Amino acid sequence: MLKKSIIIICITFSFTGNSQTLKTIEDIETAHQECLDRGENMNGCSEEYYAKADNLLNTTYKKVKLKLSASEQSILKAEQLKWIKKRDKYFQKVYLDTKREGEFGEGSSGFNMIVTDLQAKFVMDRVKTLIKWL
Repeated sequence: MLKKSIIIICITFSFTGNSQTLKTIEDIETAHQECLDRGENMNGCSEEYYAKADNLLNTTYKKVKLKLSASEQSILKAEQLKWIKKRDKYFQKVYLDTKREGEFGEGSSGFNMIVTDLQAKFVMDRVKTLIKWL
């Protein structure tokens, strides 16, 4: 009976942690869209969105790491290093693709907003993947 209770408590906390993080993602994305919808300082909206996504990535990674054994932590670290390489290539591609499309001049607030939004979404997708480890 005690063993069942402990298992149920662990499962409950696991789902609560996951749903809290998913709720945090949803709240950040909603706040970002509301900021963009105001039509003022949209580049600032995107920079804030990216900062929150990056912060959530770091927090979630640390949270996941604490729950893992040493061998699982090694696997997570290797996976994260692969993701970082993939991220760097993606960020470069996004920059070049946005520059090539030419809708906004390179370095303009519109250009930076588009690039930053795409980068933040990429980071948020990684957070969602890390949540599965929880």
